[in-house]
This record gives sequence, C-alpha cells and structure tokens, in this order.
Amino acid sequence: MAFIEINNLEFTYPLEKKKSLMDINLSLEKNSFLLIAGKSGSGKSTLARAMVGTVPNFYGGTIGGEIKIDGKSLDEMKHKERAKKITMVFQDPEKQLMMNKVHREVAFGLENVGTDEKTIKRMVYEALQFLGILHLAERDITSLSGGEKQKVAVASALVYMPKCIILDEPTSQLDPSSAEEVINLIKKINEELGITIIVIEHRVNRWFDAADSIAIMDKGRLHTFKNKEDFYNNCSGEQAIFMPDYLKFLKKTNFKSMPESFRDARIQFLNSDIKIRKEESIILENDAGNLLQIKKMSCKYGSKEALSDVDFNVNKGDFISIMGANGAGKSTLLKAIMGLKDYKGTIKLHDKNIEDMDIREVAKYIGYVSQNPNDYLSKDSVYDEIRFTMDNYEMYDEEVIEEVLKELEIYDIKDKNPRDLSGGQRQRVAIASILVLKPEIILLDEPTRGLESDLKDKLGNVLKNLNSQGTAIVLVTHDTDFASKFCTGYMIMFNGSIVAKGTREDILGEGIFYTTSINKLVRDKDRSIFTLEEALSRCNI
Repeated sequence: MAFIEINNLEFTYPLEKKKSLMDINLSLEKNSFLLIAGKSGSGKSTLARAMVGTVPNFYGGTIGGEIKIDGKSLDEMKHKERAKKITMVFQDPEKQLMMNKVHREVAFGLENVGTDEKTIKRMVYEALQFLGILHLAERDITSLSGGEKQKVAVASALVYMPKCIILDEPTSQLDPSSAEEVINLIKKINEELGITIIVIEHRVNRWFDAADSIAIMDKGRLHTFKNKEDFYNNCSGEQAIFMPDYLKFLKKTNFKSMPESFRDARIQFLNSDIKIRKEESIILENDAGNLLQIKKMSCKYGSKEALSDVDFNVNKGDFISIMGANGAGKSTLLKAIMGLKDYKGTIKLHDKNIEDMDIREVAKYIGYVSQNPNDYLSKDSVYDEIRFTMDNYEMYDEEVIEEVLKELEIYDIKDKNPRDLSGGQRQRVAIASILVLKPEIILLDEPTRGLESDLKDKLGNVLKNLNSQGTAIVLVTHDTDFASKFCTGYMIMFNGSIVAKGTREDILGEGIFYTTSINKLVRDKDRSIFTLEEALSRCNI
C-alpha cells in the first residue's frame, strides 16, 4: 500500500471558474524524495496545500477526489493526527515564524497539539541539534539571516517527527552556500530518519541529484515519472526546461545514458572526444555618462555594521549583478540608495547630492523592486496595481501598461486580485509596476525569485532591451545562471564590503560558489563558457 495516495483530485478557489487542480493522481511510497517542478501558477503550491489540508479548510473553495495518507483519508483525520502524518514548510519563512526566540518558535507547533512540557523541551533541542543549529536556540528570530530562518522553519516542521514534510521553494531566497546547507539537511532528514520528502522548486539544478523522482505540474495537471532516468529519457521538450542545465547539455550532445551525478557527468564530458571552439573574449568598455556615484558609504543595524566604506558607480548602460552571501549587505546597499536606510557617506545622482532631492524626484530617475513583491500589492486587480504607479507620476499610458503586461506574461491575469496570484506571478506584477515608469536606473532585489527558466529568460530579454536603450540596471541575485546570461558587470560582496568587481570571466570564471553549473562542467577544457547556449554553440559535436 502506498504511503500517500491521491485519486482524481480537483480543486477550484472561491470565485474562480477555472480549476486550479484537475484529475491529480499520485502514488508515493514511504521514505521517497519527490521533486515537483512546474511553471509559475501551474498549481504546485495549491497541490501542497491540498495535501496538508489548508485547501479548502483555510483558503475555501471546492474540492473533489480523495487524498489518503497511510491508508486513511485526510478528511477523517483530526488536526493533531494530521500534523503527525504530514506538514509543510512554506515559500517564505518570514510568514511562518511567529515567536520571538528560536526555541519558542520550534516549540510552538507542539504546544498547539497539546504535547506535554517535558517532551516538548527534549524534542525541540534534539531537532535543533540534528539540524546543526543548537547554538541558535536562544537567539532572537529577528537577528537571524535568511538561511538561519529557513533552517528554523525546517526544525519547526521536523520537531513533530511527521511521516512526510513538504517544502515549497525552500532555497529560493538563499545564497548558494546556504542553499547547499539546506539541501544537505533535507537529504539527511530523508536518509537518516526515513521521512518522506516532497520539494516544490523552480530551480532544479541543486535538488535534482537529491530526489528519487520528479513530477511536473502543468496547468493544474500532474505528470509523473517512474524515476529521474525515466524523466531524462522520456520528458517532452516543454518538460525538459525543468532538467538541470548539465543534463540538457549531455542529452543534446548525444550521451546515451543519464549520469549518476554531476561528478559523473563531468568525468564523462572530460573523457569524451568533444572539442570546444575557441572564441575571442569581448570586453565591453562603457564610457557613458555617470548616473549614480556612491562614496565611502557605511550603514549599521544597531551595533552591527551592514556596509563598510563602499564605493560604487553606475553609468548609463551598465547591467551589473551584485552577488554574495545572505547578510553580506547587498539589499542594504539598494535600500540606502533609495533613502530607505540611514547611512554615512555620499550618494550623488546626476552630480546632485541625493539627500537634497525630493523622494518623488529620485523615484523618477531610479526604480526599485524589493525582495518582497507583497510590498507593491494594494489594489484589487493587476491592471489597477500598475496603473496606480503611473497615476502617481501623472504619466498614465494604456499602451505602455499593456505592452509590459504582455512582455512579462501577466496580461491574461490583469483583472485578477494580485493577492490571489502565485509567488512568481506576484513577483512579475511588482517588476511590471516599476518597468512601466521607464526610469534611468532600475534596482532589482532577487527579481528571478519564483520564476522558472523560460520566464526568467523573458524577463532578462525585457531588461536587456531596456539596457540597450541606455537604462542602467543593478540587480542583487543568487541566480548565477541568470546573471551570466544577461549581465555585463559583476560584483561580489562579503561582510558589508565589495570584495571583487570585474567581467564575467574575471568573477564567475574563477568562482567556487559564484559560477554556473555549465562552467563547472566544462571549465577544465574552457573557462570562458557559462551558459548552456554557449556550450552548445561552441562544442564540435
């Protein structure tokens, strides 16, 4: 008997005519590790909510079909029993961390299901130790980094010792090293404790090797594969976008069988007869006028120094990515530029001290999209949300709005309430609300979060087109694949300082964490290749 069995599941949200889930069937054995991928808005998070019972019990709506866990229908389980069987870690750890201290946060769920005090204390500290974060037990939640908060959220789920944990995009906000730590912890939970794991992710590169099998959501329907090799051999062209780049490369270069791991893939490639055509490096010199000049910027959160003596210029036509660990000061730098964080030092915009400028005047020149798209959502429809931005600056233009909506593929949801959208759709709405103003400089904080590869490419092409017309773009990102494909300048920050600046080959070509999987695959033959497209075009097959 399967541990999780879903039969003919369907679901429709309140006031919606279109079903979000249609004819879902899934059979999953105990101790499995399933990766569910799919486009933004395809129904992945809704499926997860249905499996833990928040759909329809919290969100409302109409549900049909059956979900069984350990042979018992989900509808027949009381809350305490359900929590012991299956639990979920949501997309944004900030939304599920409610207490002031780490140990209280991890204990909160156990208290809600009536666990006795002695048992709670033992389970909380053992869960923290298992995940390697016992040293955080007495820390304030607000003092934690993004990666630490994600681990606390995982500990809060693990402490129940459920039979299954579902994780919705658990690494979308993390730098590469923190993401690697979380993945290894999830693998440890699966392998050592026998807990079934279901991970929902757009960025499959890191998760693919950890999972046993993969399923693809597409417009509310779930397409399952026996295992990863079945997916490698039999997925459609559209489904293949959710294959790691290194596997796409090997498949397109006619490697017969799927490698067992990334290490095996690199060995196979190095031992192959594939030759790489040399190509001259093109160094783009940008002598265009200076738009933004930052000198000796320092910034603190309480007694902690977030930025230290930062010098940074933005010229017309720049397309710069800023990378670095969580807590390195990347987001603080953007907030300080926008006047959202106090700082010491000098910021000049068009040679004018930015402190002497009205915030509306600054906003005409600089557009800013923060990490959290919900900061931008206050209206009852997507269209009204974007129109509101233009009305604020008395520059309403229906054609511009429709053009941006279509470019970001959110035109068909223009009449929907933004708060009813998926995380990836909300991200695009927030970006659209800034792009319609066509500012001289655009600051983007994690703009690809929640977007699958084809939408990332479309966003990249929109930004590239603006950049080619002279708009300067600065983006903070952990997505080295996106940065390598579209950016022309690169910076790495650590501990509040800029430690490296340069070209793609200077920064990513020497990268340990901050490079791409394709570069790691082929760098022993050629260090100047970073994207799948470059690898395919330069290999003599």
